[in-house]
Amino acid sequence: MDQTLLPIIMASISIYLSYGAGMAMNDCADADVDSQHTSKQRRSIASEAISVRDGWIFCFVISMISIAFAWLANVMSSYGQAMVGGLGFVGWTVLNLLLMAGYALGLQKIFLVKNVLCGFFAISPLLGASLLGGMQLLGSDITIKLYQLAAIGFPLQISREILKDIEDVEVDRGEKQTLPLVFGERNSKRIAYVLVAIVNGSMLFSPHYWNMFSSKPPVYAISVALGAPMCVAASRLPLVKGQKLLKKSIYVLLSGMISGLLLQAWS
Repeated sequence: MDQTLLPIIMASISIYLSYGAGMAMNDCADADVDSQHTSKQRRSIASEAISVRDGWIFCFVISMISIAFAWLANVMSSYGQAMVGGLGFVGWTVLNLLLMAGYALGLQKIFLVKNVLCGFFAISPLLGASLLGGMQLLGSDITIKLYQLAAIGFPLQISREILKDIEDVEVDRGEKQTLPLVFGERNSKRIAYVLVAIVNGSMLFSPHYWNMFSSKPPVYAISVALGAPMCVAASRLPLVKGQKLLKKSIYVLLSGMISGLLLQAWS
């Protein structure tokens, strides 16, 4: 097996487990609130199918397994030891898990912190990939592109979180300080779609991104042709439907960019 492939597999398993742990932490912390939410009350912990105590035990176990796989990835990567205070990918994984725990236990209630953290969590695997290999293993070109891809994903995820906050405004009232509760639902929706418009504008009109993700077949061009109209359509739909369509458009755009990078690497 390729020596660069095995640490990537170990890292992918670690990321998958750590994000599963983070989602479970949030379910444990928000069990009472989710039980009042029509779209969340059937979740295992909110419905009391699993106790909050058992949920936290599950989070701890999965987190430890995630750190173990991160350690394996770090050891297998000959460049990992130089990153994050000598801990490399392990340090990134521990930091991510701590932030997820902090988010679940109260940071999500602080004005704008929730949105920024969710944006960070969305792009964090890209940052983790650069820490795992560094420029020596992945190459400076690929590493820089990972950061540029993160720069696109960050505002898109923040915009989606703002729309989710609008959807949850009644449940969050008195519990959290979200953008819709502070500035109003209409203004918050405008802010969310302004962020989307800025990202789409940069993708459509910047030669830099067209060159960066160019490939044969032109998957990036196809994703923009599909994703950009989806974003526009999402802004015209009712809130819940619009938020769901925006989520799909984000996946379409990011999949086009990632596929473009993979095709470049394989060509």
